[in-house]
Amino acid sequence: MRLEAKNSFDKTFYVVEYNQTLDLIDTHWDGYASQQDLRVACGMGLELLEKTRCAFKLNDNSHQSGPWSQAVEWLEEEWLPRAMQAGLKYLAHVANKHSYGETAGDVMHISKIGKQLQYRMFFFREDALAWLKACQELEQSAVLS
Repeated sequence: MRLEAKNSFDKTFYVVEYNQTLDLIDTHWDGYASQQDLRVACGMGLELLEKTRCAFKLNDNSHQSGPWSQAVEWLEEEWLPRAMQAGLKYLAHVANKHSYGETAGDVMHISKIGKQLQYRMFFFREDALAWLKACQELEQSAVLS
């Protein structure tokens, strides 16, 4: 399942899909997103998370611009409880250095999000995917024990 959100300029800025092969929710942000755009897109992501009950999420902000760090309070109070209730346990955040995405990643790390989820920030998508795979393997070995 794949969902897309468009901004006020009718440009797709957010794509979220469940990757069944990798067993993760994969989100891509592209271009500018306002605070309202962010909330709409995150709501779409929650909808998919609630349908799939997936514990692993890759949030790729490497092509995104906009005021992410200002949304952290909303993410903590509104998004996080619903995401955790839907089964999210691991969140990998990909950002460019010296970007809004990196600032938001730093803020999320010290926020409730970083304290209640297994959370890591990366500068390369491949590293984020490797970390999520390692987390999946740990989860699997814990289930088998």
